[in-house]
Amino acid sequence: MRKYNLFLLIALLPIFVLGEMDHLVISEIVLQPREREFVTIYNSTDAALDLSNYYLTDATDPENGFYYYNLPTGSNYYKAAGTDFMVRFPDGYSIPAKSSVLISITTKLAYETNYGETPDLSIKEDFRHAVDTMSTIGTAPYYLDDYKETLVLFYWNGSSSTVQDVDYILWGSTDYAIDKSAIAGYNLDTPVDQQEFIPKFAIFQIHENGHKLKRISGEGAEKQSGGNGITGHDETSEDFSNTWIVVSVGNTKPNISSVTISPENPTIEDKIKISAEVTDDSLVAEVNLVYEFEGVKESIAMQKNDGDIYSITLDPFTETGTLLYYVLAMDASGLKDSSLTYNVAIQEPQEEITIATIRENWSDWDGQTVTLQGVVTIGSNILRTDRTSAYFQDASGKGLNLYDGTITNLEKGDSIEVTGELAEYNGVYELKNFASSYTVLASNVPIPNVVTISVGALVEDPAAYEGSYFQINGTVADRANNVGGGSNITIEDVTGRTTVRIWNSTNALFNSLEVLVNEELDSLLQPGNMVSVKGVGSLYKDSPQVLLGYAEDVEYYIPGEPGNEITKLSVAPYPFVPQLGEVIKYSYEYPSNCRVILRVYDMSGRFITTLEDGYYALSWDKENVWDGRNELNELVAPGNYLFHLQTTNRTTGKTRADIAPVVVGVKF
Repeated sequence: MRKYNLFLLIALLPIFVLGEMDHLVISEIVLQPREREFVTIYNSTDAALDLSNYYLTDATDPENGFYYYNLPTGSNYYKAAGTDFMVRFPDGYSIPAKSSVLISITTKLAYETNYGETPDLSIKEDFRHAVDTMSTIGTAPYYLDDYKETLVLFYWNGSSSTVQDVDYILWGSTDYAIDKSAIAGYNLDTPVDQQEFIPKFAIFQIHENGHKLKRISGEGAEKQSGGNGITGHDETSEDFSNTWIVVSVGNTKPNISSVTISPENPTIEDKIKISAEVTDDSLVAEVNLVYEFEGVKESIAMQKNDGDIYSITLDPFTETGTLLYYVLAMDASGLKDSSLTYNVAIQEPQEEITIATIRENWSDWDGQTVTLQGVVTIGSNILRTDRTSAYFQDASGKGLNLYDGTITNLEKGDSIEVTGELAEYNGVYELKNFASSYTVLASNVPIPNVVTISVGALVEDPAAYEGSYFQINGTVADRANNVGGGSNITIEDVTGRTTVRIWNSTNALFNSLEVLVNEELDSLLQPGNMVSVKGVGSLYKDSPQVLLGYAEDVEYYIPGEPGNEITKLSVAPYPFVPQLGEVIKYSYEYPSNCRVILRVYDMSGRFITTLEDGYYALSWDKENVWDGRNELNELVAPGNYLFHLQTTNRTTGKTRADIAPVVVGVKF
């Protein structure tokens, strides 16, 4: 009674899934009505299979001693009978991984007439005879016996002395069962009296039109080794009561697709979200995530989100290890299926590799192949056109030269992921040989962590800024056009001088023919003008320079409101208490072409702090605040202080000054 009851009690079926199998299986059989007979074969493997040497037969004939496994001997393998067939798949026919082939037992027209669609193959029209010298397709219009039968899918390469079972289905009784145990060359099969079969009760059910036999799991408790199967299984040992049921013809297993995990490389600190799309031709009854970690297996219900997407979020795992997981779904009729089993390593959090980390530890990274993400600061075909020499920068604020023999299409603002080899050439740190290993993730992305530095900082430590995209503010002190294929612009602030190099290949100022192409930038970069320049730090003969890639990266530098060519200082006329977080507002003006120094002193003339020290080509009126802290960032004591403004003309040396008092109050 066990196997009869299990066909009725679908809820008691064990969880075996098609994804667990490692070979072709017969997954559906329709016996009634006769003109609608078909068989479906499923490829459970991860690769496409060539079916040229696969055979399908129902021609078992114990009474007359004809068996499919005799095919290699050339005799007693097929008795010509109208309702029996032994057929070979079409030459070169292939079934994709995780896919099915639907075979009409009669003709394609018969199938189309009854189901309204075209089958993949038909026995009468597409299959070959088992041997070229004998007709083995049969002549009857219908083939499969309605009440008891054996259907065998097997493999023979045409030269071996034995065949290999692929799948073996037995229904109604054991009258047509196979046992090759005593046949030379074969391993033991399950004795006939111990073989299970799809019971007659189920076969009677299928005689109700519109029903079919359906595999609902893998191969159950089938023996996995020592058999005559193509992967070593004993195909005659399948417990059909646990692996097959009767369902309506239109009913199929749930379809599970698009299984995703986020994050893709989880750590012990991450929550893990697993999602899947689950559809069915009826209703999806439940979807579960089955997972195993460190020997502990769990099953947890997944929740339906938008549309057909189901998901579950797991709390962080506290230990490292391998997480195995798959999605299991069941529909309203009790049919189950699962996804493939996936695995992901749960790791300790890894320190993010940044360009700053690499540059600070260059001796450890030189020559290594790395994958980095960043934003392009100067694109390809800008600094040179014979090969790629571009730059990119990540969130650490540091950058690298991208150097490769292949010209690519990188644009400023491209967010990229790039894999290449780290190298150094004349003080330039490079990521080279990357052309076949980069991906543009997004376009028009802001360049990260762009800092403003003084010219002196660049001159003092050029290696710290080599490859990085930054901003300097200063006055154009000198200019030389079309020198060695480009122009040199000298920028000066109070801390020093540096060169901004504009290659003619950029077409930002001149073109490769040394013809001026940008009058606006030409006007902006005239000596005496105050400008703001954004570019990439580089070295030329061990001296620092700024590489300019684009005209848009040069602007007028405007430190405040236009001034009146006077030296004037004004401080808010009230006390303030820095200990309470208060600040004092002040404003000051200065003439053009001056060095401007604004300092704070106490009443005895001791220096407290510097609020401004810079060179300005134009007259400006500026506002700012003082927070009551000295040069060491310490709060000053309550009392009276003096603001002292001094301007010195760079050409004449003439100095002017102004003084204003300020009171630091007491906290009560």
